[in-house]
Amino acid sequence: MTDRQRILCVGMCVLDIIHICEKYPSEDTDKRSLSGHWQRGGNASNVCTVLRQLGAECEFLGMLSTAAAFKFLQQDCTERNIHIENCPMCEENPPFSTVILATNTGTRTIIHSNRGFPILKFQHFQNLKLNNYKWIHFEGRNVTETSQMIWEIRKYRKQAKDRGEESITVSVELERLDMDLLALARIADIVILSKDMSEFLGWSTRYEAVYGMRQSLQDLQDAAKEIDEKIETIPSIVCPWGSEGCAYLSSDSSYGSFLAIPATTVVDSLGAGDTFAAGFIFAQCILNMDIKMSVDYANQVAGFKILHRGYDMIKKFQYRKT
Repeated sequence: MTDRQRILCVGMCVLDIIHICEKYPSEDTDKRSLSGHWQRGGNASNVCTVLRQLGAECEFLGMLSTAAAFKFLQQDCTERNIHIENCPMCEENPPFSTVILATNTGTRTIIHSNRGFPILKFQHFQNLKLNNYKWIHFEGRNVTETSQMIWEIRKYRKQAKDRGEESITVSVELERLDMDLLALARIADIVILSKDMSEFLGWSTRYEAVYGMRQSLQDLQDAAKEIDEKIETIPSIVCPWGSEGCAYLSSDSSYGSFLAIPATTVVDSLGAGDTFAAGFIFAQCILNMDIKMSVDYANQVAGFKILHRGYDMIKKFQYRKT
C-alpha cells in the first residue's frame, strides 16, 4: 500500500478510563467494578485505530501532550503503526473521559473532562504535504480553524486536477451538538451524521435525518453570498442510527437504508460510531466500493465490533455482501 493511499484523521486524542460494571451504579454509592482499564480514545483517534485493524495506512493529526502521565497515548499510536509525526505538542494535560460500561444493558455512559486543552490550528495543517493523502476525515469541531483546512484542501484539489493528479476526498463527522458545524458539512464531500446530532436538529428517524440534512445544506448553499463560497455539489450523507441500523442519501439523491446487525449480547458499544465511520471510509477509499456497499460494510463492521471488547478483534472481521 503506497503513501498516496494514506488516510488522515483530524481531531482529538484523549485518555479513556473505562469501568466495566454489572449495572449502572446508583447515586451516592461506593461500588467495585468488574474490571477496568485505560485506552486511547477520541473520535478521530478511534477511527485511526479501526482503520489500522482493517488494514489501511493512516495518520492522526491533532494536538498531543508531552506530559509524562500521558505518554501512553503516543506509545499506543506508535505500537499500532498510526502515524503521528505531524502532530503539534504542548505541555498541558490532555482531555480524558470516564466511561461506565454496564454489562446488564450494554449501555455506555461517558463523562468528558477538558480544561481548555489547546486546539489544532490551521497553521499546523499547513505543514502537511497534501499529496500524501487520498482521504482526509475531520471531527466536526473548531469551525473557524477546520473550515480553513477544508478550503485549503479544495484549493489543492483544483490545482491537482489541473495537473492531472488524483483528488482527495473530504469527510466530516457531525456528532457534537452544535449548529455551527453545518458550515463544515456544506464544504465536505461526505457527511457522517450521528443520531444524537440528528435529534438535536429535530429529526426523529434516519430517513428524516438524511433528507433534513440535505435540505439544510442546500439552504446554506443558496445563502452563500460570495462566489468562492459556492460548492458545485451537495455532499453525500451517511447516518448510523444505533440499534435501528443506518441510512444514506448520496449526492445524486440515491437513498438507501440497512437494518442493524442482530446482536444477542452487546459486549462493548463504546466506539461503535467511530467504527462505523472507519468502516465506511475504508470501504470507499481502499476497497473502492460504491456508497450502498460502503454503508453496508460500515454497518456490518460496527455490528461486529459491539460483540467484542475494544477494537483488536476487528482485524478478524469478514464482510458478507447482502
